[in-house]
Amino acid sequence: MLTIKKHHEFKINACFIFVCLLSTQAYSSDNIIRFGYANVDFRENSHPVIVNDTVELGNLSVESQQIPLLTITRMLNDHWGVEFLIPFMPLELKTEGKGGMIDNQIMGSADIWPLNITAQYYPFKTSWAKPYVGAGLNYTIINNEKINPSTAQTLAIDRVKSIKTDDSWGWVFQVGIDFPINEHLAINLSTSYMQLNVDAVAIVDTAGTRSKINAAIDVKKQPNLTVIGLSYRF
Repeated sequence: MLTIKKHHEFKINACFIFVCLLSTQAYSSDNIIRFGYANVDFRENSHPVIVNDTVELGNLSVESQQIPLLTITRMLNDHWGVEFLIPFMPLELKTEGKGGMIDNQIMGSADIWPLNITAQYYPFKTSWAKPYVGAGLNYTIINNEKINPSTAQTLAIDRVKSIKTDDSWGWVFQVGIDFPINEHLAINLSTSYMQLNVDAVAIVDTAGTRSKINAAIDVKKQPNLTVIGLSYRF
């Protein structure tokens, strides 16, 4: 892969967030840690890949993937909580050509780091289930962009001068349920819609000529993130 990295690095201090949550212990008795296995289905809506704003190469598709996922929820009272999604590893956005000159070609990839903060509402609980719904904001950092060398060769790209992607803001909507095992432990199921817009611009040299390649992907269909795991309340 030909790689262009952004100038900034992304780091998350999970310990700091955890300490901040515990520091508000006087206001509530519960924190919830949820760890699970997530299936991420991007269900993309790709715009055409365009060279120099005129030539269309085709569209893009994005591979689904599975990753471990950790969230921390701070309960404010019996019905309301605030959840933080902590990505300890990036999602890899792998793109493949769909139609046109790039059909079935591996185009490249990028690392995405979603940061979610979600207000959760727990309407009721029984001895066997505690459902909840949530809504919040997503801020996604995108870096480590790559173009597949074999695809670059097919497109007669001699050199990738730069790749620029914009970080993304969007909404998060969530539905979940805990099935208690005991006072502290529960089985968790949840599904979320996480809006993500990826706009990328690559400046490349082709046969001595500098060209601009634009690619845009919107992730707008739900659900795109489904989790099964465990909840631990303390």
